[in-house]
Amino acid sequence: MGKIDVIYLYALIIPIFAGLFTSLLGKYINHMRTTKLHVKRKKDFRPLVSVIIPTWNEEKVIENTIRMVEKSYYDNFEIIVIDDNSTDNTYKIVEKLTREFSNIKLLRKKGMKGKAQSINEAMEVAKGDLILFLDADARIPPEYIPTHVSCFSRDDIEMIVTGFEPYNFKPKNFSHIIQEIYFTFVKDVVYSNIFVKMIFMGNGVFFRRKTLEKVLPIDPTTLVDDFSIATELLKLGVKEYFSIYPWVEMQYATGLRELWKQHFRWYYGGFDEMMKRAKKGFGTFKAIYTFAFLFFFSPVILTALSLIFKTYLFLVILEAIIIYIHSTFTFSTLLDTERKVSILNAIVLPPFIMLFELSVMMPAIFLPLIGFRRKVEWYKVERDEA
Repeated sequence: MGKIDVIYLYALIIPIFAGLFTSLLGKYINHMRTTKLHVKRKKDFRPLVSVIIPTWNEEKVIENTIRMVEKSYYDNFEIIVIDDNSTDNTYKIVEKLTREFSNIKLLRKKGMKGKAQSINEAMEVAKGDLILFLDADARIPPEYIPTHVSCFSRDDIEMIVTGFEPYNFKPKNFSHIIQEIYFTFVKDVVYSNIFVKMIFMGNGVFFRRKTLEKVLPIDPTTLVDDFSIATELLKLGVKEYFSIYPWVEMQYATGLRELWKQHFRWYYGGFDEMMKRAKKGFGTFKAIYTFAFLFFFSPVILTALSLIFKTYLFLVILEAIIIYIHSTFTFSTLLDTERKVSILNAIVLPPFIMLFELSVMMPAIFLPLIGFRRKVEWYKVERDEA
């Protein structure tokens, strides 16, 4: 076996084992952090909790979400529903529920459209020492709130990000399968903070009020309220805790076109936020943006370098990167105790997921870089019936 053959062999084998190691490490970190978080909690800790639920045209799901919150084993909470001037029956449905439940506050949005401003206005009336953000399609078990609230009995806990699972998953829906593999990877690799810190979705996240107030108001023009909050908390040195259970349930996008729009808002909004902070002199975000640009454009860059220098070395590096990501997707899914997809899908579909995410990521990262301000409205997935 020649030297070149040995290099190719290593480029194939090492990334596979690295992907397996990354998946196992992520699962281990998440499990240990959750265990330590829950073991040290005091169950008699009972501060007032403000559950903030921003809404816009959520008539299909909002009543079910509110009723599930009201069934919580925890009884010291208020629900603040802020409606972004819905054109359907959302406001009327919640208004009717306020006559049934005395702890619901219903607000109409005054400021500009978008979830960020909804949070700003909801926080103006929130009274709780702890704040919980829930999306309008969220479903939570009765133990969800008391379990996580009791963790805040520790003074060092400033925020908790909770696990999530879909409740509308259909085994034959291709986009659902894609999302299941993608989000399993996200929880193992991203939420475990192996490579990055302070990344979370704004659905099922608890904050200590005094911590959240340090980063308010949120820029009302942002497309990614959660990422905007995260970047500010990161600068303050706040530590996030990921609790894998009990989790919040939510809806997956029902089709690839809808999924592309959702992910484009996430990525474009995220990179736009990083560019804003980089321009203000925050070197960390400039470095992260530069790394992200080089990483996601690596197929183009490494192929070009291979042609320029007339060597296959750069293509071998590209191959190793692709195999590593593929194996991490696969092992994260195969080792998931809540796995909903087949072994075949876990092995075969990661290349498609990588291409799909690249098709979203490349324009999303490139447009803010050149200063092109594309009009991207805040986008939510179409709701299934509750």
